[in-house]
Amino acid sequence: MPADNPTEKEKEGLQQLYLACRGLYAIEGTTMISVQKSFEEMLSGYLGKNAWRPTHASWHAALELTMGSVKNVQRAHGVIHGRLERRPRTLQILSSPEQSFDEWWDFYKKHDVTVMITKSEHNSNTTYVEDQLIKLPTWDQGMFESAGFNLRIRKSVEINWMKRRLEEKNGSL
Repeated sequence: MPADNPTEKEKEGLQQLYLACRGLYAIEGTTMISVQKSFEEMLSGYLGKNAWRPTHASWHAALELTMGSVKNVQRAHGVIHGRLERRPRTLQILSSPEQSFDEWWDFYKKHDVTVMITKSEHNSNTTYVEDQLIKLPTWDQGMFESAGFNLRIRKSVEINWMKRRLEEKNGSL
């Protein structure tokens, strides 16, 4: 399934999912979290390696990736001004007036991108402007792709790329 260019049949199926989740959300007694998770799980599965795709990384995350532990870096929605967290994004899609596939799909994808930050940054609710962050390579370069609930981080590719960014900023590590 080409997530960036869904076929008409895929659009129809995803629109049916959207309408079904909107209907479930409107039923009294249905919890938002159950509808949200169902909707997002289906879309994440469809988007595959492009789900939760990071566009930027904090400098602390870069240091942690190169000199600490990859396990201390995570992706976060909504930490750049103008990007929504997952719950408000999905709530807006499912509770706003009904939209066409292209309208809600573009909105979903715009707010599905993430920023790589450390766990401590995530826990502190830190927010950023893009100029404070490292801009990651474009997606067509095949770097920082999603791998299930994690990112594909290779020493010879992503770690080396990040080391070069740190060296450009601070000199040799």
